[in-house]
Amino acid sequence: MCCVLNRVKRQRNYSDVGQSSGLPLRGAPGSVTLRALNSRPVVRPAGWSAASRLHRRASHLLIALVVCCLPRAFAQSSIQTILANGPVSNRLNIVVLSEGYTTNQLAQFPGDAANAAAALLAHQPYQEYSKYFNVFAIAVASSQSGSDHPAYGYYVNTYFNSTYDPVSDRLITIPPNFADTNYSHGQGKVDALLQTYMPDCQLPILLVNDFTDGGSDGFNKTAVASIGYESPEILTHETGHVLANLGDEYTNANPGFPVSSAEEPNTTQQTNLLLIKWNVWIPTNTPIPTPPTSDYSSVIGLFQGAHYNPTNWYRPKFDCLMNHLYVPFCDVCSEALVLAFYQKVRPVDAFAPASTNLSVSTTQALTFSLTLLQPATHNLDVQWSTNGVPSDGATNPTFTVLPQSLVSGSNWVSAMTKDNTPLVRDDPTNLLAQTVTWAVNVNRSQLRLDSPLWLTGAKFAFRIVGDAPQGVVVQYSTNLFNWVPVATNSLAGGQLWYTNTPPATSPRGFYRALTPE
Repeated sequence: MCCVLNRVKRQRNYSDVGQSSGLPLRGAPGSVTLRALNSRPVVRPAGWSAASRLHRRASHLLIALVVCCLPRAFAQSSIQTILANGPVSNRLNIVVLSEGYTTNQLAQFPGDAANAAAALLAHQPYQEYSKYFNVFAIAVASSQSGSDHPAYGYYVNTYFNSTYDPVSDRLITIPPNFADTNYSHGQGKVDALLQTYMPDCQLPILLVNDFTDGGSDGFNKTAVASIGYESPEILTHETGHVLANLGDEYTNANPGFPVSSAEEPNTTQQTNLLLIKWNVWIPTNTPIPTPPTSDYSSVIGLFQGAHYNPTNWYRPKFDCLMNHLYVPFCDVCSEALVLAFYQKVRPVDAFAPASTNLSVSTTQALTFSLTLLQPATHNLDVQWSTNGVPSDGATNPTFTVLPQSLVSGSNWVSAMTKDNTPLVRDDPTNLLAQTVTWAVNVNRSQLRLDSPLWLTGAKFAFRIVGDAPQGVVVQYSTNLFNWVPVATNSLAGGQLWYTNTPPATSPRGFYRALTPE
């Protein structure tokens, strides 16, 4: 595999430092002496200047900002809507928080947050499901700009107390971390702001106002990234940890880093093909383990080296964004992310009737409809059923049924919506499907004509018996095809007597009684 960056290799003896690509890994509390909060000296090493930092990527897509005024529970904190695709109750809500932005720099933060969100949503599979996301920005001022760089003896006073690691100057963490074990000094502040402004946040992002590339997954709670040149790649990698619990596929060990023995969706120690968790993606005749050669570079297999181990741990593909920057997520990681999306978002945004318990006493057609949350380039599949039987051709978001086609009493009308995306092959809990069911109680009026009586003057009478709370309409026809109403009335005590008016010329006639529509 080629190295993405030309860097001087350093001794990898600090927890969570990436391999040749320079990708940040996950952080863990260490044993470095705690720094004194709110009284840290600002030490600028020789040559330290903004000019020496990497410039930000200029090609980020800007997303329009919509100011959302909410009550402020924190001094100098506010929330803005960056991207609104739907109700927070059925969207995966991203919240970007500002770190290392002074009061004078906060004006640039919404634009930085919009750029970060746009870059993330430009990666697959985020791009295919971009309508499933809302994005918000919480701005809170720091006393000083940037972040700590202990490797260079440089410290600043920031709101979330972020710091780069002292060895690689690439891993960015907030307390509790190696420098400060107090949860309330870092992650606790993130949690408090989210609880106040956006309790339904599923993906917090801490955007650090520092041009030195770096980031971390915030112990699977908060994706942390700087605004450096590589920020889009680093941030997307870190969200893989936070959203889908994806593991790092690095092969180098990190002394002192407490690596768990637990497998992630994209790492395993299993070599039995039948037991490999992603075996549905492995083509027939693929060697297990899979040789790291060009013949297999584009297929899913079982490649040795992952989880910070060069041997005995395996990854699904030769390369992936969970291994190196500037590489797409592999099929297995993409699947895990899509499943994570559907853990937070349902494919049906709304349905009508809103009540799922209906009572019907007329023959008027019933119309049911779904409002679907469609992906970018493919449509969700729909199948309507009545009483458990799929209706032929009923695959549109709208469905109409006649009450007379249903049985008297209890009926069920259901719509099953499913995302048959090729990005997912293994969905054991049916996350990509949703069924909406309406209970329909049909109580059609039952009418009976009986007791005919011949009267004088070519008249006759008959009785209408039954249950018709909306009344009855008596109709007359000479041919059983063309019917005209001749009387409208209500039943009294469950019955109604009708006496005809003799037609002038017709030798015969027919009568029927209906409930009005």
